[in-house]
Amino acid sequence: MRIRTPKRNKSHLLKTFLQSETDLTPEINKAIFNRFFKILEISISNHISIELRNLGVFKLKFMNSRYGSDPRNKKKIYIPSKWKVKFKSSENLNKKLNEKT
Repeated sequence: MRIRTPKRNKSHLLKTFLQSETDLTPEINKAIFNRFFKILEISISNHISIELRNLGVFKLKFMNSRYGSDPRNKKKIYIPSKWKVKFKSSENLNKKLNEKT
């Protein structure tokens, strides 16, 4: 059985961040928040792994080219090689996700 979970996007995270941080102005908080995500993006695009303690690790993985099938017409298609971002959650996060409530 699949459990549907709520989705959050960057703007929702920013609103939550702005509500919790009252020491600085919303403009400064927004700039900090956006800069954090920009640094993540730049680091990953430069093939640098990112480890966020108690959350997990973002790594790049190279996927070799292969042949797959088009699900609409079952024809064989070529899938070129590419880089993918993989996320491995930390033990701490896994414990929180799987603890009994």
